[in-house]
Amino acid sequence: MAESGSKKTDERNEPVSELDMPIWSVVSFDQCEFSGLNYGDAIAKMTELESKEVPGLCIVTDDVASRIKT
Repeated sequence: MAESGSKKTDERNEPVSELDMPIWSVVSFDQCEFSGLNYGDAIAKMTELESKEVPGLCIVTDDVASRIKT
């Protein structure tokens, strides 16, 4: 007998977090430094670039990064 109000679902039906999707870019004042990253990898790349003192870093979606004019 199934419980009423149960919200169990198959894992394939679970929404995927956008943070885990490879849709993130790291951009600087000058250019798109990296793209096609998940958010965790974007943070790691941004940290790497910060240690090299690259100015103006931020994380944006690949869609936004594609609009950057270099």
